[in-house]
Amino acid sequence: MFHLPSTKRTTIHIEGLERPLVEPDALPEPVLVRRATAGDHAQVRTLASLDSRRMSDGPYLVAEIADEMIAAMSLSSGEVVADPFRRTRDAVALLRLRAEQIAQRERELANTGSGHPLKLVAAS
Repeated sequence: MFHLPSTKRTTIHIEGLERPLVEPDALPEPVLVRRATAGDHAQVRTLASLDSRRMSDGPYLVAEIADEMIAAMSLSSGEVVADPFRRTRDAVALLRLRAEQIAQRERELANTGSGHPLKLVAAS
């Protein structure tokens, strides 16, 4: 009996391009992070009840996938609620990142003493 080495490969080699032999089943869905509007408060409360938590008053940031709210964060307290039946860890991380960006911008505005987020410049 003799042994031949396997000829199966896990990658396809094309000069200048390395790709896996099998493509992933699906690409990740895009996540939309935005400030909540007055019409979103009922959905935030629904998420909170699904997550068995109470949510403090807004303002809120919300994360949506395919126009469906999956997580929310209170900007005043930092509390987060998320749909326990979906994978939301990455969406919650995006909410926290965006909340930190907003807080940093507000600190910068407070330090400059300007209540205006944009500087006015003369047109040339």
